[in-house]
Amino acid sequence: MVNQTVIIVQARMSSERLPGKVMMPIAGVPMIGILIERLKKTCLPIILATSTNIENDELAEYSKTLGIAVFRGSETNVLERYYFAAKKAKAQTIVRVTADNPLIDGEFIRENVEEYWKTNNERAYLTSAFSQSYPLGISAEVFSFNLLEEAYKNADHPGEFEHVTPYMHQNKPGNIQIISLKRTEPKHHYRLTVDTPDDFIFIKKLIEDFGCNKLSMEQIIKVIDDHPALQSMNRNSYQRRWNE
Repeated sequence: MVNQTVIIVQARMSSERLPGKVMMPIAGVPMIGILIERLKKTCLPIILATSTNIENDELAEYSKTLGIAVFRGSETNVLERYYFAAKKAKAQTIVRVTADNPLIDGEFIRENVEEYWKTNNERAYLTSAFSQSYPLGISAEVFSFNLLEEAYKNADHPGEFEHVTPYMHQNKPGNIQIISLKRTEPKHHYRLTVDTPDDFIFIKKLIEDFGCNKLSMEQIIKVIDDHPALQSMNRNSYQRRWNE
């Protein structure tokens, strides 16, 4: 099922717990710039989906300097924003990425896409998040444009509008093929996402002290394995559920 596959990165400046985080510098580079460079390893088109709010102007302009397309839509209805970004990109297969995960491994994402293509099923939804075996903050979701359009037309819960994919991963129509990738040795307690100041300090240390922006997912895991003090840096941070 090789077709027009597009990575759509969700980002905005108005994060509740850490406003402006996507443009906060790490090693002299805005956090989203680190993510985009890692995603370029997939060799797939990338589009930033942000909102029309004026506070996102800097984010949008910076992203354009990285050579990626930008779509601007609703601030709060992220599902709608994703849908029209995908239409603009003429995407047939979509890789959903959020900008608070700067250490996503482009090669791992490419492997996810290849696993999705093997299904040859437009009603498949693939993620590495559900198994809770990979570090939090390295996963993506892969699904078809047709499934996104169906979600856009049928979503009716506030969490579906904000988090884009609950219609799919909750299998609301009952006939979606859920593909959950799993790592042999669970590392879900390693938190590589940025929601809080502690998260940001942790990621900043990984990048500035250990060069993790240049490492693969497995190499990053080894860095944390080998330095136990790192594991406690953001242990008090927590992840919000889609339906909270």
